[in-house]
Amino acid sequence: MSGARPDDCEVLVIGGGLTGLTCALLLHEAGHSVIVVEAADRLGGRVHSLRDQVSNAYLGDLGPTWIWPQAQPFATRWLQELGLKMTPQFETGDTILDIATHGAPSRHQSPGMDGGHRVRGGTTAIAERLAARLPSSAIRTGARVNSIACEAGSIKVSTDNRALPAIRPRRVVVATPLRVAAHSIDWSPALDSRIAHFMEATPTWMAAQAKAIAIYAEPFWRAKGLSGRIASRSGPLIESHDHSGELGNPAGLFGFIGWPRQARKVNAEALRSAIITQLVRCFGEEASTPDYFHIEDWAENPFVCAPIDVAEPPQHPQLTPSLLRKPFWDDRIFLAVAELATVSPGLIEGAFHIGSQVARGVSASSR
Repeated sequence: MSGARPDDCEVLVIGGGLTGLTCALLLHEAGHSVIVVEAADRLGGRVHSLRDQVSNAYLGDLGPTWIWPQAQPFATRWLQELGLKMTPQFETGDTILDIATHGAPSRHQSPGMDGGHRVRGGTTAIAERLAARLPSSAIRTGARVNSIACEAGSIKVSTDNRALPAIRPRRVVVATPLRVAAHSIDWSPALDSRIAHFMEATPTWMAAQAKAIAIYAEPFWRAKGLSGRIASRSGPLIESHDHSGELGNPAGLFGFIGWPRQARKVNAEALRSAIITQLVRCFGEEASTPDYFHIEDWAENPFVCAPIDVAEPPQHPQLTPSLLRKPFWDDRIFLAVAELATVSPGLIEGAFHIGSQVARGVSASSR
């Protein structure tokens, strides 16, 4: 590109989650110049791991956690390619049913996770390995896209980062949640009404959810013959799982919070207290004093959650209209987010799958 500015590129990828990074890496390896812009100050998107603030040691996953190797061969091959290993989800022992409004919880055996595995070192390691294969100059965090415009046949993308105010790529891959892209980006000309409708109608998996992680000195529940699982109606955790590292270190429990978003937001301290009370009720007094406790509320993340996501009940990803998987604006704009995948939509495997598909589409359109 003779005379091009340093911030111009063949392909701009908006969003540094797994889909965007997968797509960017494949395009880079195919010989395209690529820039990834990420609104947050970190990569990974909904893939995010909790680390010790002093040692930086991995403690747990705040977003997607599991991969099923037998059912998700595409994700399994990617992890092998990235040199990452998996460990089976710990499930030995009874599940606590915490369903009565009065009375003590009860112990039961329950079906397992059907072969669910966790990534050793946390799911953030996936984003780190993908990013490590890209040139450092190709990744810009803290750059939120404000507008995408087609001007005289060329594309101009504007961000709120003073060091990167405008980029003029040949093609753009929008790898952010579709509702966020439709809601927060100014499109000029306006999006086709059908595309805009389908983007707004596509729920973002996990967008309105919140997870809690409690870290302890040891997995004391295992010595009691408990798996770490809770199934609850009374909450605030509607389910929990053992989230310990290999050999039980670090020892942890994580759970999905059932309180609605507004209650979580207004009563943060009460929520923490209620979760600890529930863990004590289910696992014993040892649960009362975790060494570390964290709540990740995805509904408060504007890069993940759009207003409509908290205005309707959470939904599992469904197969989206094929129109969203087709480029528009003369094959210059491609949408790429895990919910668009035709394989494991919304999940880690879906992110790898759609990222790979879109990379092939971009390369083909560039020939």
